[in-house]
This record gives sequence, C-alpha cells and structure tokens, in this order.
Amino acid sequence: MAKRSDSRRGRAARADKTPARRSARGTGKHPRVKTPRRARDAAAETHDELQRELGAAAEVQASLLPEKIPQIPGYDMFPYYRSAKDVGGDYYDFFPIDREHLGVVVADVSGKGIPGAMVMASTRTLLRVLGPSCGTAAETLRQTNMHIARLVKRGMFVTAIFAVLNVYTHEMEVCSAGHNPMVVYVERKGRCATLNPSGIALGFDKGPIFDRTLKASKLVLEPGDRVVMYTDGVVEAMNSQNEQYGEERFYRFCLTHARMRSRDFVRALVRDLDQHKGDAEQHDDITIATIRMLH
Repeated sequence: MAKRSDSRRGRAARADKTPARRSARGTGKHPRVKTPRRARDAAAETHDELQRELGAAAEVQASLLPEKIPQIPGYDMFPYYRSAKDVGGDYYDFFPIDREHLGVVVADVSGKGIPGAMVMASTRTLLRVLGPSCGTAAETLRQTNMHIARLVKRGMFVTAIFAVLNVYTHEMEVCSAGHNPMVVYVERKGRCATLNPSGIALGFDKGPIFDRTLKASKLVLEPGDRVVMYTDGVVEAMNSQNEQYGEERFYRFCLTHARMRSRDFVRALVRDLDQHKGDAEQHDDITIATIRMLH
C-alpha cells in the first residue's frame, strides 16, 4: 500500500507539472535562459563583428591619405597623422587643382567607424572633384557642403580648413568650416599669427546659413614663411593630470621651431606632444600639415 501511495503521489506531481510545461511550449513564450557559455559566445561574436567593421573602416581611411607628399619647387611640405583608436575621424590631403594651384585640407569628421569613414571618403572626393570647376576655396566648400548636408545623418558633421595655394604667385586663399585656425609664421616680422576666417561645419546646414557665414582670407607667402594646419587633437592633448597641451604652448612651439625643415618641425612637435602626454592615453586623433616657403 505504501508503494502504491508513493506511486500516486509521483503521478500527481508529474500531472501537476505537465500542463505548465505544455502551456509554456504552446504559447511559444517560454523564456530561454542564456547560460554563461552562450553569453560569452554572443559577446565574442559581437566583438568579432566590431573588429571586422573597424578593419574595413581602417582600410577605407588608409586609402584616403595621399601616398606621396607633393614635391613643388620652392616649397617644403610635410603631413602627419596618428589615430587615437583603430579608426579615427581626421584626414589630410594635398591635391592639384590645376597647373598653378594646389589644394590643401585638414579635416575632422564627427563620426567614427564605418559611418565616419564613408563621410570622410565623400568629403575627400567632393573636394577633389569640385575644386577644379569651382575655382576658389570658398565656392568649393559651398558646393561640398550642399552635398555633405544631404548625405550625413543628423548629428554628424565635418570641420575643415581648406587652402588653395598658387604655387607661382605664392598667394593662398584660406577658408574654414568651423575648424581650428591656421597658424602663420611671418619670417619678415619674426612672429606668428592666426588666420581664422568665419564659417560653420560642413553638414550642419544645407546652404543658406553656411553660405552666409563662410568667409575667405588671403595671404601671400614670402621666403621663410610657414603655415600650419592641424586638428584639435594637437592642442587638446592631455596628460595624466588632465592638463591640455594648449594653444599658447602650441603657438610658442611654432614660433621657436618655424625655421626647421618641415619634416623636422613635425617630428619635433610630435615629440613635444608625447612628452606632455606622458603615460596618459591619447584621447583624440592628431593631424598636422605644414608648408614652408623656401628662400
């Protein structure tokens, strides 16, 4: 009898559980418990996907930077780029506009990864294509902005400083789309100045405000003069005490090292930035492009 009673209790327990199991299966809403192993596999898959995306974006970005530095008689040019992460948002470019004019740009794209790389690629292509037909730096940026504003998602934008140099007359037209000012060393006066024409970032506005805000500045380079274009990763480089390298220190460096060869100038600046940064992590991309007119 005892065995029969135990058997009944066992059947009753199974009978109580069976409908619940069937009900859960029937609704299709039975919760699937994610085991630690499944969670690790999902995290690893997400990480691998991210790495693939970063790798693809890095390839796009690497293809955007010019393979060679222009060799133009009478000028000494040198660029530098170092990303803070696998894929940054900065880029620089030197490109011929016609037989007399050279386009030079340093830009900072707000987005990272694939989206940022694609916006960067579009900006580079537009500047190179529109430069010869637009004729001036200002008109080139106006036309570029019209296209970029249609391409980018809300919240994405590009800051840029764009210069067009006449390599024969040494006249340079400079426009800024909300970017850091250009530093100009004037050999004849032995001092540095900043050139900061007004303008807002590419992509913020489809035309009216951008066109109305954008202004151009012009200068004529003389022997010994130097111009320096850069992104905010230079002046905002931080050390472990969260102290920035700063504009004043940067301007002093430009003044005291202006007469160096451009390659040596850039390398010395990078060493000074690294010395300031110490063991702290690099928080932003560092991009520099400089041109010196030779004697």
